[in-house]
Amino acid sequence: MLFTSIFDCVCGRRATKPCPPTYTRSSESIASEIITMILNAESADLLQKEVNEVITTNGWTDAIALAILHGLENAIRTGAEMAQVAVDAVAECKAAAVGFATEHPVYATLLALGVLALLTPWIIEVVGFGELGPIEGSFAAAWQRTYAGYVPKRALFGYFQRLGMKWQWNL
Repeated sequence: MLFTSIFDCVCGRRATKPCPPTYTRSSESIASEIITMILNAESADLLQKEVNEVITTNGWTDAIALAILHGLENAIRTGAEMAQVAVDAVAECKAAAVGFATEHPVYATLLALGVLALLTPWIIEVVGFGELGPIEGSFAAAWQRTYAGYVPKRALFGYFQRLGMKWQWNL
């Protein structure tokens, strides 16, 4: 069958059967369907089966995973009505995270420091320490005014300003 199709294509013959149309769904559409399944699931086994049916048809992508994550974040943040299975899953995840932090405080600290390192450039800029100096009207500018033109050597302000001016701004 495959060789016949290729031969027909090379020779210019028309296919006896038309190719089925391909339909691709957007990542947001797939994520929305999966989020609805999660929020309305009656059992974990049934949920797994339904999600597998949707995903095997389209395949997992990073875009689908991110869309599901953002959708679930929004649902939890807004307090969306969830089936008991979803409520139990959220509670179990929270308990697992707290349990991990309690049992492995060193790892939890390292993870927190890693997140802090990733967020530091953004925080420094939001506070007002820019590449060219304190940003006008920001907290950093108000802090600098308290020094009345003289920033003492080894002051915390100078440290933050140096970070703001030298940090790699590839966000």
